[in-house]
Amino acid sequence: MFKGPQGFGRMMNILMCAIMCAVLSIAIPLIIEGATGAQGLLNPIGFVQSFVLSFCIAYPFGDLVPAVAWGGTLAARMGASGPVAYLIQCVVTAVLLITCIAFTVSFVNNIATPGGMGAVTGFFAMIWPGALGFGFLAILLTLGPCMKVAAKATGFDPAAAAAAA
Repeated sequence: MFKGPQGFGRMMNILMCAIMCAVLSIAIPLIIEGATGAQGLLNPIGFVQSFVLSFCIAYPFGDLVPAVAWGGTLAARMGASGPVAYLIQCVVTAVLLITCIAFTVSFVNNIATPGGMGAVTGFFAMIWPGALGFGFLAILLTLGPCMKVAAKATGFDPAAAAAAA
């Protein structure tokens, strides 16, 4: 289950989802508090509720949308290498996954309100820029270390596999 290329992908998805969801579970309540003047939205119960909802949304997106691989492919096609390639990979990953997570969370939390889709899109527009910024920073700081942990835990190193091919 956690060995080889599939295990590497699964481990990366779990690690990155856990990190992104923890960051978003702190950032989004702070964004809402700043935008609306509400107080006390960041609390332990709210954090757990937000983390579970975000993780349940993020994991399937992370499994179905190979954002990290797409970012690496884009960087390679652009002829980028080293830190520039890593930055491109992080930008692509953040834009794709944070947008999917933020919109779906907005939908789940707001579709049943009297505003319907207007409330969904308004909430999404309010949280998306901040969520993308915090999510990008989290991805930038943790994608490389997560890849190393996943490679060690699964016995599969995609960089070594690519070099051998």
